[in-house]
Amino acid sequence: MKLLNDFALQLYSIRDETEKDFIATLEKLGNKGLNYTGVEFAGFGGIPAEKMKQALDENGIKAIGSHTMLDKLLNNLDEEITYHKTIGAQYIICPWADMETKADVLELAKKLTPVAEKVAAAGLKFGYHNHAHEFVVDDGEYLLDILFDNLPKSAVMELDIFWSEYADIDSLAYMEKHKDRLEILHVKQIGEGKKNVEVDKGLIDFADVIKKAQAMGVKHFILEQEEYETSSMASVENAIKYIRGLEG
Repeated sequence: MKLLNDFALQLYSIRDETEKDFIATLEKLGNKGLNYTGVEFAGFGGIPAEKMKQALDENGIKAIGSHTMLDKLLNNLDEEITYHKTIGAQYIICPWADMETKADVLELAKKLTPVAEKVAAAGLKFGYHNHAHEFVVDDGEYLLDILFDNLPKSAVMELDIFWSEYADIDSLAYMEKHKDRLEILHVKQIGEGKKNVEVDKGLIDFADVIKKAQAMGVKHFILEQEEYETSSMASVENAIKYIRGLEG
C-alpha cells in the first residue's frame, strides 16, 4: 500500500514556471500530468480567485493553503480570507518573520494574535512556517516555542523539516512535542553541507518520518524544493515518483 495517497506541492518550488504561465503549470501538476493532489500557494499571480478555483477543479487539485507574507496579514487580511475561501483553501500560513530575541517574539505574537483570531472566526486556520532562526534559544526556550506559547491555541504549526535539521534539532522529538498543533509537514530534504537536495538523495529517511508523522496526526505533506539538479519541474516530478513509491 502506498504510504501517501495525497501529496501536495509548495508552488514556490516551481516559481520559474508559474511566473511564465500559472494556469498551464497547474495543468502540468494535476491529474493530466504529475498527479499532485494539492498545492500550497506562495502568491496567486494576479489571477482572480474564481478563475483560480476553476483551474484547480479542472485539474483535480485541492488548494491546501498559502504562504502569506506578514505585511499582507497585517494590512490586507480581509482580502486574503475572501480569496482563500473562494478557492477552497483552509490554511493561511505566515512563512517568515524576523526574530532574534524573546522580546521580538512577544511583539510578533501581539501582532499575529488578532490575525489568528480573525482567520479562525472565518472558519479557516492560521499557522506559522519555520526556518532555522526560530530555533535560537532565549530564556531557556526556542523562539518558535515562545511564539506558539503566545499565539491562540487555534494557531497551527507547519514544520519545515529541512530547517529543523539545519538547526541541528531532533526533528522527530520536536514533532512529537508539538503534535497537537502540527498539521502540515514540509517534505524537504537536507544533504551533506546542509544543502537542499533531491528528496530521494539526502539524509532524512522520509519513509520513517512520514509514517511517524501520520501517527502523530499530521494532515498534509507538502514538497518544497529550493535547489535543483537540472530543473524545477524535473525535481518535483522526481519527488512525487519517489514519495508515491514509498510503501506504508
